[in-house]
Amino acid sequence: MAKASLKYQLINPVKIKTYSAELDFISAQGLADKKVESLSSASILISWYNATTGESYPDVKSRCAGKPGWLSHAELCNCDMTVDINDEQFVFIYQTQP
Repeated sequence: MAKASLKYQLINPVKIKTYSAELDFISAQGLADKKVESLSSASILISWYNATTGESYPDVKSRCAGKPGWLSHAELCNCDMTVDINDEQFVFIYQTQP
């Protein structure tokens, strides 16, 4: 069964498409960090998801049906920007407002 798309749940998404054959989590995070830094002078990475491995941070249970815990956590932290790389292959959620 295919994973359900999160596109309607993501917080203020900024999309990045890359065709790099060597895209791994570290390089994807670097791309996301650079993008957010170009849009906001102060940002903190609060939550992320790696669809390649299924890993996420924080690894918490969601209180909302149909929403992953890492996304619920970001909403509770008042995050305001998401970087979506390669159509949810990697998702990084930031807080850019104090």
